[in-house]
Amino acid sequence: MKIRIFRKFKYDSLRLLRIKKSDHLISIGFIAGFFHCWFPTFGIGLLLSIGLARLLRGNVVAAVISGSLGTVMWPGLFFLNYKIGFVFISLFYFSTIQGNQEIVMNSHRFGHMGMNFLVGSVVNSILFSIIGYFLIRFVLMKYRLPLLKLLRRS
Repeated sequence: MKIRIFRKFKYDSLRLLRIKKSDHLISIGFIAGFFHCWFPTFGIGLLLSIGLARLLRGNVVAAVISGSLGTVMWPGLFFLNYKIGFVFISLFYFSTIQGNQEIVMNSHRFGHMGMNFLVGSVVNSILFSIIGYFLIRFVLMKYRLPLLKLLRRS
């Protein structure tokens, strides 16, 4: 089982590194494919990956690869959404002035876990998209050929 997963990861990595498009298009496609993974899409994630990649004119193959990767990572992303949302709501709740405190207290009526998850998923999707774009683009610009040679050898 582990060998099968490793072979699939290696194949997808080789496929991603062999794309002849620019670093910008691959990065846009990768981020567009992963963007929906922060939200519970319940089976339409692959369609969202392809649609968002085409809308942003990114690489569709990179979007499908990152969307598949995000599907596997969903339990960890769910936990991260909840924790980041909890931190953000706690910071906002304790740092409000008296007049705005009613808004935050009323938002907790919707349910702590649901609101924490929603805030966390929005923050994570935006933050990790921006950071991920620059990180993926940097890795592709600097290390595409060395990584390709390393993957071919192993």
